[in-house]
Amino acid sequence: MIKAVVFDLGEVLSSPPSLIPLLAERVGTTEKLLTQHYWTGRADYDAGSPDRDYWGRLLEAVGTPEYDDALIEEMAQLDADTWSNLRPAAWQLLRDCRAAGAVVAVLSNSPHAMQVAADRANWRADVDHLYVSATLGAVKPNPAIYERVTDELGLRPEEIAFTDDKQANVDGALAVGWNARRWVSDQDTREWLIELGVLDA
Repeated sequence: MIKAVVFDLGEVLSSPPSLIPLLAERVGTTEKLLTQHYWTGRADYDAGSPDRDYWGRLLEAVGTPEYDDALIEEMAQLDADTWSNLRPAAWQLLRDCRAAGAVVAVLSNSPHAMQVAADRANWRADVDHLYVSATLGAVKPNPAIYERVTDELGLRPEEIAFTDDKQANVDGALAVGWNARRWVSDQDTREWLIELGVLDA
C-alpha cells in the first residue's frame, strides 16, 4: 500500500516558460546566450555550492563581468522564485493526494535559494515534507538521498511512490525499492496514482 507520494519539482510540478526570458532581461543578454550557459555548473549548485560560484560564472559567460553580491542574490532569488511557481493541475494533484490520506513530499535537485523560495510559496501548506538537495547534501540519483527521505518518512521503500522527469532519477528510486515512474504529464501521473490506489478514479 502506498502511504507517501513524492514529487520532483522542476518540470514535474513546475515548468515556467518565463524563466530564461526573465533572467536574460535582468542582465541585458539574449535568451539564446543565457540558455547556452544556464545548466553549466548546475549540478554543483544543486549540491550546495555557493550562489556566487554558479551565478558569478554565468554572469561572466553572458557578458556581465561587473557584478556585486546584491545582483548575485537577486538572480538566485529570481531563479528560485520562478521555478517555485506550480502549474495549477500539478498543484491540484498535491491537494488530491493529501486529501486521499497520503503523505505528500517534494524532492528536488535545487540550490539553497530554492529552500527559501519553496518554504514561502503558497503551495507549501499542501506539502508535508520539502526536500532540497542542497540542504540535504546529496543529489538524485545518489542512493543516499532516497534513503534519507525513506528514513525521515518512517516508511518502507515499497510504501513510497515517486515521479521525476529524468529517467536516471527514476532508476535511482527504483533501485532503493520505491515505486517510481517517469513524468510525462499531469494526467498520466494522475492515472498512475489511480492504478496504485492512491487516488480514486
